[in-house]
Amino acid sequence: MTTRNVPFHLSLDTQHGDKHPSGSLAASISHLTPPVTPTGDSDPPSRRLATPRSHESLSTATDQAAVFSPLEFPEEVEFHHDGSGSRVELGRGVWSIVYMASSRAPSTVSSMTPPSSPATASRVLAVKSPVRRDAQAVIYAEAKILTRLSLTPGHKRYVVPFRGYISRSQSIVMSALPLSLATYIEDKAGIARENMSTRTMFDPVQGLSAWHEMAERLIAGLSWLHNEAQIVHGDLKPHNLLLRPRRGSSGSNSSSSNSDDFPYDPVFADFSSAYDMSCASPGATGTSISAMTPPFTAPELLSVASLTSPDSAPTPASDVFSLAVTLLAAATGDLLVYPGSSNMQRLAMAREGHRVLDFARSGANGTRIPRKGLVERIVQPATVKEPSQRITAAKWVDLSRQ
Repeated sequence: MTTRNVPFHLSLDTQHGDKHPSGSLAASISHLTPPVTPTGDSDPPSRRLATPRSHESLSTATDQAAVFSPLEFPEEVEFHHDGSGSRVELGRGVWSIVYMASSRAPSTVSSMTPPSSPATASRVLAVKSPVRRDAQAVIYAEAKILTRLSLTPGHKRYVVPFRGYISRSQSIVMSALPLSLATYIEDKAGIARENMSTRTMFDPVQGLSAWHEMAERLIAGLSWLHNEAQIVHGDLKPHNLLLRPRRGSSGSNSSSSNSDDFPYDPVFADFSSAYDMSCASPGATGTSISAMTPPFTAPELLSVASLTSPDSAPTPASDVFSLAVTLLAAATGDLLVYPGSSNMQRLAMAREGHRVLDFARSGANGTRIPRKGLVERIVQPATVKEPSQRITAAKWVDLSRQ
């Protein structure tokens, strides 16, 4: 899992008592960092062993909803270090840092008995830990969400592989994936700029076919998350979507087949703002709007009233809006989404998010969203002003496949 430095920060902490009013929120946008998955200890050891805890007995939907503690990671973890001896970072967010690490099964074989097979091969992992004390509860709640997701049929297709939780360091362990959607968008935008022509200027930066295929897979994943897993993500954006290379029936990377195809399976990551809809309320998870990214946040959550209310929380409708703006950013190649010349202007536009298509069309890459074209047809029903009037993820699946 990797990220690149971007010219603006993407996550906004909303957990403090002094919620961000209109002016300070705009000022804060320039101090955000791209979120991914966190890890961080005050003085973590280079190796650690967690006590295994099994959730295999949780086999029914009712049992899955009643996860009271995260699945523990049962192996040893060793962090990777760079030439200067510092841990290799894969990403950094409001609550956490993600480090690259490896794992091996703990050695429990008696010295008097020769091993029956070679030692388990090392696996590359992403280890996410809190960067400050008040983040521990957020990471723990995320570990519980990931445990729930890992017990839901279909999770291997739609969610970053979750390996477990290390209680001693309050860290989440996941498989490391090599690419984020944000990096993919930046790469395709750069290629499009270098090869600009009147033939392609009305298509998404990755090509119309690849964009459509990507949109179908992301929308199907969101429908699974809402309707099968009963989870609201709460902070959908390109940095929280990871891309796993697709493999053909022969096991080879499918990107070598048709160049017009989208060669990845997108998976959801960073559930630090998520909540379980099977619980009584969002607050039960302790993650009610823990962080947000203004360009991708639904406008109803950006009002001063929402930012100052302890009861404000993301909803399935706000997830739909966030994914729609993510798809729009993927089409234009612009991670800033809104074309304003200042953070204050872009925030004002984000608060009028139902006009996002018009705002994006006024930007440098507006030709890539032709009126009555495919991008507008898929994005528009998901960005209407009233949350209750937005298309649901399930109906959005059908629309995306037409």
